[in-house]
Amino acid sequence: MNTRTVVLVASLWLALAARAVAQDRDMDPEKRRAVEKLETLRISLDFRDAPFDNVINYIREFSGLNIHIDSDVRSRLGEEQLRVTIKIKELLLKSVLKLILSGKDLTAVYREGVLVIVPKDKAPMSVVTRIYDVRDLFLKLQDFPGPRVELMNPSSAGGMTGAMFSLTEEPESVISEEFLTELIHSNTGGRSWDENSNTNVTLTNGLLIITQSRSVHKEIGRLIELLRQYK
Repeated sequence: MNTRTVVLVASLWLALAARAVAQDRDMDPEKRRAVEKLETLRISLDFRDAPFDNVINYIREFSGLNIHIDSDVRSRLGEEQLRVTIKIKELLLKSVLKLILSGKDLTAVYREGVLVIVPKDKAPMSVVTRIYDVRDLFLKLQDFPGPRVELMNPSSAGGMTGAMFSLTEEPESVISEEFLTELIHSNTGGRSWDENSNTNVTLTNGLLIITQSRSVHKEIGRLIELLRQYK
């Protein structure tokens, strides 16, 4: 990795970190508190063949979170399918919910101050496809290094004197296709690239063809603009 690429990457990481802090600051206060509880509270559970409602009620009272069970959960899964057996100690609340819900093909989504438990196929997974023209990001950068001058030896040049000029290096491109696609995967969309099988990124002839949710498309657009600023 050359010096220019290192500087570009460092500048981008700083800009992305600053943007992440700003986005966190702008997050709805209720949602921020819910996220903090999910990511910091640790809980111990010991249930054997317990009704689903009993387990969720315990988590609700322990955490203080507003948790609602969507009606489709009960319409799709019978009482026996919803029973919970779990024994854990001092595990993060987020991980506990994932353990309980994933085995039943359920997930939790945040809606207007409430953590709603829904079937996974009811989670917001809709996607749209958009094309981004990023050919300008792959244009080679000119360093204008100047010519290399070599004096000609009269004895080896048939008695002629003078100088020979040649460029010392070719223009180079800082951003590669692999670099760009990896940057998009790593800095937009969170885990949606892995969890939503409908998402996709294809780069062909300088055109990015991306299938993602509308909110992630906004993140991608901002990232591409940052790349143009720091190119």
